[in-house]
Amino acid sequence: MASLKENCRVFTPPKLVIQMLDLLGYTGDLYGKRILENSCGEGAFLIEIARRYINDCRHQGIANDNIRQGLERDIWGYEIDEGHAAHCIAELNAIAKENGLLPVCWSIVTEDVLKANIDIRFSFAVGNPPYITYSALSEDTRSYMKNAFEVCSIGKPDYYYAFVESALTHLDENGKLAYLIPNNFFKTKFADKLRQFLLPRLTEIYDYTQIKLFADALTSSAIILCNRTANAAVIQYHDMLTGKAYSVPKALMQQRWILPIDSQNGDAQGKLRFGDCFSAASTVATLCNKAFLLENPSAEAMGESVVRPAASLRALTKGKTEYIIFPYAFNGGTLAHYSEEAFAAQFPLASAHLEKYQDKLEKRDKDETALWFEYGRSQAIAHMNQRKLLLSTLITGKVKVYELDENTIPYTGIYIVPKADMPLSRAKEILESKSFLSYINQVGIHANGTSMRISISDVNDYLF
Repeated sequence: MASLKENCRVFTPPKLVIQMLDLLGYTGDLYGKRILENSCGEGAFLIEIARRYINDCRHQGIANDNIRQGLERDIWGYEIDEGHAAHCIAELNAIAKENGLLPVCWSIVTEDVLKANIDIRFSFAVGNPPYITYSALSEDTRSYMKNAFEVCSIGKPDYYYAFVESALTHLDENGKLAYLIPNNFFKTKFADKLRQFLLPRLTEIYDYTQIKLFADALTSSAIILCNRTANAAVIQYHDMLTGKAYSVPKALMQQRWILPIDSQNGDAQGKLRFGDCFSAASTVATLCNKAFLLENPSAEAMGESVVRPAASLRALTKGKTEYIIFPYAFNGGTLAHYSEEAFAAQFPLASAHLEKYQDKLEKRDKDETALWFEYGRSQAIAHMNQRKLLLSTLITGKVKVYELDENTIPYTGIYIVPKADMPLSRAKEILESKSFLSYINQVGIHANGTSMRISISDVNDYLF
């Protein structure tokens, strides 16, 4: 796990450290109040904490021997990486030396805090925990998290969820927490348990929305402030991009957190749900695009009706033409399947091409009923033989909707077809409206700065 944390570690800028400690209230009367950083790295927070602690003690006239004892007793850090822990201790010793306080036996524990037996309680917890996705965790770590932490018990929790729960659990009854974490947890499906756990304790959010604090991060960040026993009816939400602050009732934050409020869906009277008039769904999933996509099909292959135009958002943006093998037929508008023998006899070129990939196609994690030469997932296939729209799941600046004909098969993004009497032109008008863009900026998940990531349910739930 040490190497995994090393690859995913993002160190906190000094200005942000100062801001978070100020917000936490770690500013005065610090002697005798324990503070924890449960993933301390090279000591970005602990260095500033030690400086504040020493200066505050000196201001109170506390003797050096007592300050030294207080540093050992009141400042705690956990770090699984021995190299980072050693660097942290060296930095802390430098501060102690400057102030004539050496030697100090620092409480920097080289241990996995998620498995540590911590029998003391803290007045403060602060940190920037490791951002590691569920897919990057080992099976053992996943299993341990799910069994040990309430917020990780369901779905595919990210690693930092466990650090949040651990830190809050080790606070005393009046303890306070300031944590810097990705703001996508406001809305992601697998963070539902984390939101439920935090909400009673949550007091403030400082949301950086489109501001990228870390150059390589795929999502924006937020500072959350919590109190172990606080259960106020509202939180204070701060939009760091606009500088505006809002009081948000917790009653409006029971599921996904649409902050500051979901004004678009706040008044549903007289409005229609997009998903009741149109169907937004995932495009086809071959589970082996290399086999089915044809960049430059021969004239003979193009003569086989099984070869159709394909559509990906990247290709459409570049004006590039693509083709795909669509190993199905439509009889009177109803999807029909070929037997392996009939497919090979009717489409010898396409069959011969797919046979080159047969081993890979058979090893896919495909639907049980799918034959080796068919797509891996049956989603979307039955609705392909009609006009449709294509929409990206990543919106930057404005919403771009592409119109596709009956023959074109989209394989990326979200496709839209009508389910009521409204024409597709109306769906395009709705999706490219300023109102829909405003809605997306509320419900979407910030990704890559100004881009918003949306889901199929976001589109279907839009009210117009």
